Amino acid sequence: MIDTSLIPNIELFIAQVPPLSYLPKSLISQIANNINIRYIPKGENIIDSQNNEHNLYIIRVGEVEQINPDGRLRAKLESGSIFGFSILNNKDEYCAFALENTLIYQVSYQMINDILKQYPEYIDYFSKETSTRLSIVAKNNILATSDNILMKSVSDVANPQIVLVDSKSSIQQTAQQMTKYRRSSAIIMDQDKIVGIVNDRDMTKQVVSKGINISAPVTSIMNPNPPTVTSNELVLNAVSLMMQHNIRSLPVLLDGKVHSILTAIDLLKYSSLQSIFIINNIFQVDSLEQLIELSQQKELIFTALIKSGATHNNIMKVMTLIADAFSQKLLQLAEEQLGSPPCSYVWNVLGSQARYEMHLLSDQDSSIIVERELSPEENMYFMKLSTFVIEGLEKCGYPKCDGNYTANHSQWCQPISQWKNYFEQWIINPEKEYLLHASVLMDFRPIHGNRELSDILHRHVTTLTQNNSRFLRFMTANAVRVKPPISIFRNFVLTKEGENKNKLNLKKRAISLLVDLARIYAFSTNLSETLSTEERFSRCYQLGVIDKLTLDNVLETYQFVCDMRFKHQLQKLQNNQNATNHISPDELTLLERNQLKDVFRLIAKFQEAAEIRFSQRGIIR
Repeated sequence: MIDTSLIPNIELFIAQVPPLSYLPKSLISQIANNINIRYIPKGENIIDSQNNEHNLYIIRVGEVEQINPDGRLRAKLESGSIFGFSILNNKDEYCAFALENTLIYQVSYQMINDILKQYPEYIDYFSKETSTRLSIVAKNNILATSDNILMKSVSDVANPQIVLVDSKSSIQQTAQQMTKYRRSSAIIMDQDKIVGIVNDRDMTKQVVSKGINISAPVTSIMNPNPPTVTSNELVLNAVSLMMQHNIRSLPVLLDGKVHSILTAIDLLKYSSLQSIFIINNIFQVDSLEQLIELSQQKELIFTALIKSGATHNNIMKVMTLIADAFSQKLLQLAEEQLGSPPCSYVWNVLGSQARYEMHLLSDQDSSIIVERELSPEENMYFMKLSTFVIEGLEKCGYPKCDGNYTANHSQWCQPISQWKNYFEQWIINPEKEYLLHASVLMDFRPIHGNRELSDILHRHVTTLTQNNSRFLRFMTANAVRVKPPISIFRNFVLTKEGENKNKLNLKKRAISLLVDLARIYAFSTNLSETLSTEERFSRCYQLGVIDKLTLDNVLETYQFVCDMRFKHQLQKLQNNQNATNHISPDELTLLERNQLKDVFRLIAKFQEAAEIRFSQRGIIR
């Protein structure tokens, strides 16, 4: 019989764990009163494929590994995770054992079954299929959210109960404080400065598993210099930061001092945020098939972000972080299948992904830098690896680049020496084809492997472009060849043929033009680091290259066309149509048409100003 004094704590915990969190409070209380608490020592089975108990399992403390009948890893799960859905459906058997000493809350199949018979509207929340569970949450909660939590301040949801520990404290003293105040993490302070953070997982993985002396200083196991967020920052920005660093706790500052803490558990209380944490799920799966299931949520997340009122740059940043996670997981899976790479390498993403500007229709662009020349056998390894990743991304909804700028083409999988030669050729002798290569491949960002290789190449590109007015002239002349779709009579210039006849291409004839101009202005300041389009324009203003009025105009213009594209894509999705970058003027209100004409005219003026500043008319025909 369960100790009744434990029930309030159990109820509080499971109320934060999806899908139980979607049940009415009365049902959560009913489950809490009938939970079986199990302690499983490290290495022991929780469920056995030959003798499955019919239960749903919630990990309170510890870590669990699931193994399929063929011996392959199914998933690794941590505190707050729930499993056993496949057992509820009487199929897809597997083993599960404790990777470390683990405390489990066990809910009988019979109880869940009785609840679902009484409340059939919750059946899909307990489906065996991950995609079904995520879809029902997204459809019924994310899109119907009324609290707009993403647009609230961090202070509205952060937990003011924090544990601050002096950097001279021992591991034991820190653990005692965390236990006393029932917190899963502690912020390590040196006077008034945050120097690190430690959580209960660190205590288990660093201290218990490695046998570290509990009298040792807590600084020996802390995560140093954690990212922080201010209390007035938007929740969406905080979520993006947590996703980018793959962390679960974020110190919150007010007037420069620690005020509260924001945790993944706090955020998961809000149904409108649960699918945003798709990245956590991406890194837990162990197969391409499971990744494909998760990828079906991208459209719902994109829609939820727009409906929540998220800004265009936050939407693109979140979509980019998700794309990064899919790429990184596929690279991990590829290395598991093929074995360790024959030499050090880095996987770079290019274009919009490199600039954190992805959206629902973005394709994939990538390259590989290896540290040295490859033998034919070694080259075959990287061709197999890149093909696995690129084909996997395509199955996850990221189409291949039309221009073949992907790492499975041997031209874009080269040693650092050859990459240096490429850029020397493109920049010193900027012919038309080379300018196309440069415009695509100069925006690169490392996401996996030896990032120093990318840093070396960035420094080399900076040296080549520094004060290189000739290269800027060619880049500018090439960039302004494509004009905004507006005539001198303020009429739209529409596509004349094909499936997009009589439509405007917002990407090619507006957004891409601003992206190109931002890159040119950035290179004029010797800034080769890959930044977003808005960051590049802002940096140019800070360096005195453009004035405040120009900055305001160009940022407003960029925001307008991005917002219009997203609004248009959302309308298409809601009408069960394919989202595109093309828009018909007939679909716009009179005000929107006039605003878009003004925007196109501004872009034309930006092009003219750049041409006067950097180019020579007619240099490229």
